[in-house]
Amino acid sequence: MRRMLLVCALLTCLGWPAAAQPNPVLPAPPDALTVSDPELVEGVSAFGLPQWQAVGTLTVAEGAPDALADLILTAEVLDAEGELIGEGFGAPVDACGLTLRPDAPLQPGEQVPYLVSLELDDDALIPDSVVLTVGATPVQPAPVNPFATFPDVRELFSGEVVRLEWTPEGLLRFAVGCELRVFTAQAWYEYDPVAGDVRPIDPPNGEALTPALLRQLELEDPADLDHAKLQFHPNDTRLIYQDRINTILTTEADGSYTRLLWDFLSRISLQGYVWLGDARFLAYYYGAYGDAVRYFTASTGGQRISVNPLDATPSLIVPGASPDGARVVIAIEREGETIYRYQSVVNPSRGDDLFVGDAPGNNFPPPVVAIREGGQTEIYVIREEDGAVRLQCVAVGEPTLNDLALLPLRVAQDERGLSALSPDGATLALAADGRNGGVWLVDIGGLGCGEG
Repeated sequence: MRRMLLVCALLTCLGWPAAAQPNPVLPAPPDALTVSDPELVEGVSAFGLPQWQAVGTLTVAEGAPDALADLILTAEVLDAEGELIGEGFGAPVDACGLTLRPDAPLQPGEQVPYLVSLELDDDALIPDSVVLTVGATPVQPAPVNPFATFPDVRELFSGEVVRLEWTPEGLLRFAVGCELRVFTAQAWYEYDPVAGDVRPIDPPNGEALTPALLRQLELEDPADLDHAKLQFHPNDTRLIYQDRINTILTTEADGSYTRLLWDFLSRISLQGYVWLGDARFLAYYYGAYGDAVRYFTASTGGQRISVNPLDATPSLIVPGASPDGARVVIAIEREGETIYRYQSVVNPSRGDDLFVGDAPGNNFPPPVVAIREGGQTEIYVIREEDGAVRLQCVAVGEPTLNDLALLPLRVAQDERGLSALSPDGATLALAADGRNGGVWLVDIGGLGCGEG
C-alpha cells in the first residue's frame, strides 16, 4: 500500500509546505519526549543518490499530558574533529522510512522511528556525529478508546507486522518491518502455543536466497528483488515470485522446475498472498486504498485453479478462500447494496450470497474459511460496525450473521491487516502493520460460530 521506499529530504516530499507552519513549532518538553542516540547510516536520497542519514527512535512518555504534533528534527553534522560539515532535516517515519502524516500526532506512550537526511558541505566528507534539535507542538491527546477491553482477544506482539503464517506443525510465524522489502530484510518471530513463548528466528528459507538463485531468477538487482514479492509457501519447498513485468511464476528453491502461472499482468499490482492448504494460495492485486481487488488461486506446483485474475469478479475486499482454493469470499456491489458472497473461482456465476452489510476497505484482514466436521463451512469476517472492529461469522446456507468478538484492530488507510487460521481450525491469528500494529489471537473454537 505504500508507494515508495525512497526517503524524501525536501519539505514538499515530507508532505509539508515550504512556508512556515500556521501553528508555532515549540520545543518538545524534555520530560515528554525521549530521542534515542542517532545512528549514522548510508541511505538513498529522494533522487536515488547515496546520502548519509541519522536514524533512531522517538518515544513519548507514558502518561504524558500532551500528544505531540508537527514533529521536526534538525541536525548539525560534525566530523571527527568536531567541526561543522553539514546540516540535516527529518521527521518521524514508518518501517519503510516514509514520513508519518503530520496530522496524526504521536500519542502518550507511543514510540516511532525517526530519520534525518544529511546534507554535507562536500561529498567527500564523512560524518562522525550529529547534534539533533527536535521541535513539536503539544496538542490534546486522542480520547481513550471506549472499547478498552477485549476479553476474547490475546495480544501476542506489538509492532509493524507484515507477514503472518502458520506452519503445518501449528507454530505461528510472523515478520516485522517494511512490507515493501524482501522477506529476508524483515525481523522474524515464532510463537509456540504449547510453550507459550515468542522468540526471534532466522527468516524461514532465507538461506535459499543464494547469489546463484538470484542470478538464475534474474533478481540480482535489489530493486527487482523487492518488486518480486518472493515468498516461500509455509507448507511447501517451492517459492512464488513475479518478474519485472509482473509475470508470476513458481520454482523450486534451487531455481529448477520453474512454472509460469499468469502473464500479461503488468497493469495490476501484486500486493500479497493468502496461504491455503496443500501448498495452495491466493494472490491478490490492487493499486491503492479503495481500488477493486483482483485475485487468483493456484498451487505452488504451477497448477491454475481459478480463472485469469483479469477475468475474476472484482472484490471490494481482499478475498478469503476455501482451503482447496476453489471458492472465494468476496464483497461486491449489486443494485446499490454491498453483498458478501462465497463463489466459485472457476465459474463466477456460481456461488452463495452470504449477507448484506458494509465492507471495509482493501486494507482489512481477509475473511477466513473453516471447513468443520461434517462438511459445514464457516466463514469468519472482520468488519467495522458502529465505530468498532468486530469478528463475525456466518455458516454457508444459514441466514444469520453472528457477532463473536470485539477486536483491538486499528488500520489506517495506508496500513493493512492480515489473518491466518491455525491448522486445527481453532485459533484465528490477526495482524497489522502501522503505528497500531501487532499480532492478536482469537480462540474461535471456544466462541463457536453461532454462539456469539
